[in-house]
Amino acid sequence: MSFRSFVALLILFLSCGFQFFLGSVGIFANLILAALIAFAFYFDWLELAVFVLFAVFVLNWEPAVSSAIVIFAAIPFVAYAFRRFFSWTPWAGVPIVIICSFVVFYLAIAPRMFAVALPSVLLDIAGSLVFGELVIATLVRAER
Repeated sequence: MSFRSFVALLILFLSCGFQFFLGSVGIFANLILAALIAFAFYFDWLELAVFVLFAVFVLNWEPAVSSAIVIFAAIPFVAYAFRRFFSWTPWAGVPIVIICSFVVFYLAIAPRMFAVALPSVLLDIAGSLVFGELVIATLVRAER
């Protein structure tokens, strides 16, 4: 395991902890998805699959698979494909993919909630953009 993979695993643990803590106080943020999207710009397919499987197991440890978890798991791989087809730098690509992914994710799992709770969704996207950029900065630092 490389140092960058260790740092990414630590980031994933921290994002899980932050997301569960914020959820317990009534603030719903999708920090795990933002971290996985950032990982899609730095890791190859196999490492990304391990991180996604770990996140899916933490979020839904039950044997039943829901459509929301399938969509959640597919988004980092779509981000990976975006990175492969368009050679954007992570600083520009990750925010665009986070915005598009969150809109698609919320529209796919709860379209009525998207319209009713638009301020909460926009706040989630803004917080996830900041978190995604922090993940990028940490991964860039880990490469040095």
